[in-house]
Amino acid sequence: MKKVLLIVAAMLLANAVSAQNHEKNILGVRAGLNLSSYSISESGGSISTDSRASFHVAVSDQILLCNKLPFYLETGLAFSSRGGKIAGISFRPSYLQIPVLVNYHFNIKDIVTIQPFAGLYYGFGIGGKMKAGDEKGDIFGDEGIFKRSDLGVRLGAGVVWNRIYFGLGYDIGCLNLAKDVLTNGGDGTMRNNCFSISVGYNF
Repeated sequence: MKKVLLIVAAMLLANAVSAQNHEKNILGVRAGLNLSSYSISESGGSISTDSRASFHVAVSDQILLCNKLPFYLETGLAFSSRGGKIAGISFRPSYLQIPVLVNYHFNIKDIVTIQPFAGLYYGFGIGGKMKAGDEKGDIFGDEGIFKRSDLGVRLGAGVVWNRIYFGLGYDIGCLNLAKDVLTNGGDGTMRNNCFSISVGYNF
């Protein structure tokens, strides 16, 4: 354990020494794969839906928070397609998302930068359909069964090589998406989960 702490301390010190060379603002573009599902909980227990493969595209902005250490505030705007499948019903909502994350840049010999991140995201549903057999309906709106707002925790890490970005992330939804009509007025909840793989470029 002491060796691990010493290694981490050495990496932090090395990054602190070179922090003056870090960019103060980093703009980037991202795109990639989503594997999303829902966690459904009721008084009788909880289940997860089957996953749905979809996509996301985003622009990001990283702002240096500290001159002595390469901590960054990361935000931006993303279009993200989500959903899941259960009992022959598929859900295909689309969201505009704004993340508020903190990341740290571990610079490895000025070749590769590893960027673990954690924070929150807010999503606003802008459209989408649910489908059961040949029947289709809107997910959001007056006739829809989902609330538009989604809020959750985002964890993950990215790797940057020669300004090319590769990232893995996981979103854990915190808000109940379901309107009462979906839970028959009961205490059931439905929350977003999403694993994402991203590629991109930092300008």
